[in-house]
Amino acid sequence: MLNSKKSPIYILILGSLIALMAVNGRAEVSPSTAEKETSATNFLQRGWYAERGVELPRPFGVGLNIIFMERDISVTDVSVKVGNLPSQSISDRFDFAVSNRTTLSMVRLDAWVLPFLDVYLMLGETRTDTSLSTTFNLRPPLGDPVPVTVETDQKVNGPLYGGGATVVFGGDAWFAMADANYSESDLDTFDGAIDAWFLSSRLGWHRTIDRCQVQLWGGIGYIDAKRTLTITTDLPVFGPTTVEVEQEPTDPLTYQLGGRLSLDRRWDAMIEVGSNFDDARMLIMSGSIRF
Repeated sequence: MLNSKKSPIYILILGSLIALMAVNGRAEVSPSTAEKETSATNFLQRGWYAERGVELPRPFGVGLNIIFMERDISVTDVSVKVGNLPSQSISDRFDFAVSNRTTLSMVRLDAWVLPFLDVYLMLGETRTDTSLSTTFNLRPPLGDPVPVTVETDQKVNGPLYGGGATVVFGGDAWFAMADANYSESDLDTFDGAIDAWFLSSRLGWHRTIDRCQVQLWGGIGYIDAKRTLTITTDLPVFGPTTVEVEQEPTDPLTYQLGGRLSLDRRWDAMIEVGSNFDDARMLIMSGSIRF
């Protein structure tokens, strides 16, 4: 997963956050500067919410997350290096079919540093299965171009680490949230670390029944991820050959539906599914304990 770039969906999420944080309150007659500062300070403390009957999550959490993703990949450029010759781009004469299946397993540590702001760290493993089939022509020093076919199904894994933040705002029966996280994975056969941004926003409903709290939501997600796949092979006539394929998701958007069950504000279980109704599918499952 590669370098981030600003996108319209990122701007929309930021705009949503600004709108969500505009909290309505009663107007007071000419409040003093000291009163304003006291009110603002209290708003950042958990006691301010407890006095108004708002039940906040326990401040710290440890969880296990498992994420399954499958989506089509677009090839943006291909370069070939034959022996000791300089690398050459063949982007004008290649035909690629690429698909990607990824499993992320991670431990997630989080803390509510403000009543409406949760920050977290992620540490785990990435496992990726990439299928690639390509046909292209290479031009030897003498003679006509030679057609080359490369087919591979690579399974690689490596450590994953990252972090993110979630902002939440809600009412008696509804809530809205926006999340941004960044992760890096060091995988074999890939050129350098694979990094990705995942941005999402959700709107949902919640209700407390006895000791259980139920949440249901829908939302949208955007992934900004690029990578370079390196394939080394031994071709007839040409000998040792390295093919580098620059990739990115064909469609970075997914639409999310999910739910969470919390028992006694301590034990949480969550499941979320995502799809763009075309080439991308996602399943997220997690369990955590709060204290």
